[in-house]
Amino acid sequence: MTGFNLLDVETFRHGHPHAAYDELRATAPVYRHPGSDKQDPFWVLTRYDDIRAVSLDGENFTSAAGFRVPTDNRGAMDSEIGRTLSRFMLAMDNPEHQGFRSLVSSAFLPSSLAKVEPRVRAAVDRLIDSLDGRDAVEFVTEVGAIVPIQTICAIMGVPPEDEWRVFEFTNAVFGTDDPAFAPSVDVANARYLAIFDYGLSLLDERRRAPQDDMLTVIANGTVDGRPLDETEQKSFFSNMIAAGNETTRSSLAGALWALSLFPDQRRLLVENPERTGAAVQELLRWFSPVFQMARTAKKDVMVGGTMVRAGERVAMLYGAGNHDPAVFADPHRLDFDRPNANRHVTFGYGVHHCLGSRLATMQLGLILEAFLRRYPDYQVIGEPDYILSNFVGAMKALPIGLR
Repeated sequence: MTGFNLLDVETFRHGHPHAAYDELRATAPVYRHPGSDKQDPFWVLTRYDDIRAVSLDGENFTSAAGFRVPTDNRGAMDSEIGRTLSRFMLAMDNPEHQGFRSLVSSAFLPSSLAKVEPRVRAAVDRLIDSLDGRDAVEFVTEVGAIVPIQTICAIMGVPPEDEWRVFEFTNAVFGTDDPAFAPSVDVANARYLAIFDYGLSLLDERRRAPQDDMLTVIANGTVDGRPLDETEQKSFFSNMIAAGNETTRSSLAGALWALSLFPDQRRLLVENPERTGAAVQELLRWFSPVFQMARTAKKDVMVGGTMVRAGERVAMLYGAGNHDPAVFADPHRLDFDRPNANRHVTFGYGVHHCLGSRLATMQLGLILEAFLRRYPDYQVIGEPDYILSNFVGAMKALPIGLR
């Protein structure tokens, strides 16, 4: 049996451990994962159909007991952080979840995104033009992060001069297990709590002076006839601001990495840029920027032929599901002719399907097409450097040669 350890960030130092996923899927697709001194044993799912089934089964599974399996280090963080995370939409079940989601969902409808798209296109043009004369860039910080942060800040109503804070906040949220971002638990706590303080200050401003932005909606909106309490407002702000840019910037870096490994598919996009939008789905399947999400059984239930008892956690490995050969032929190959690429579970499945998925795919397509048009022969000149995390496959750095 594989030595796969979801609780150890070293398992994901180089991204998804697909060899371990493949072994688990073949030998123990519903795997009883050992616990630790601080956590009970739990189950790990690697088959697409099992992940999909649990994601859709609100009768037998809850998100309210935690939407991910944390590391022991993360589980020891400040109690205020835990309280706020427990009020993320990801940690809610229906009907409560739907009430909170409805508060902001209109901002991500196709009609709303059609109004955002010209702004994104203009930002992409400025970004690509800013690279003129450069021989090399660090893609994550100098390219991948720029437009997604500008876009979510504009939608939220965060002042442009504070966009740097959003970059640092995002690293603080997802880098609590990485010494580069959190050399100690105290530092991790301080940086995380700073997000809440900053968000509350902006929300307080919107209560005094409403504007046409999402901050105003969160500050003044109601769910089931009552205003959001302070914890819920902090949760909304930190969730939207971090998730609103991290997956996109990580997927952009992952796309450049993937295209460097599959030059035939890169050439296909360079020669057929009109296919970029559709190709994004295959890139999202192949890279899968989120490692895992979790549910907890509300009662005894069979999953993939195995009995999961009430109260036990189930971790769904999205990268494993997206590379399940029972669903995706030759799954480790990037293939823009793959007919079912859009069946990926990268954005989750069911009621918790990512609210910003349309915005993310729009940005991915626009940035990728513009970058390949200007730099079709770019080269990856160093290995990806991933944030140490058991939750997201976020890159800290990906050096790219432009000439």
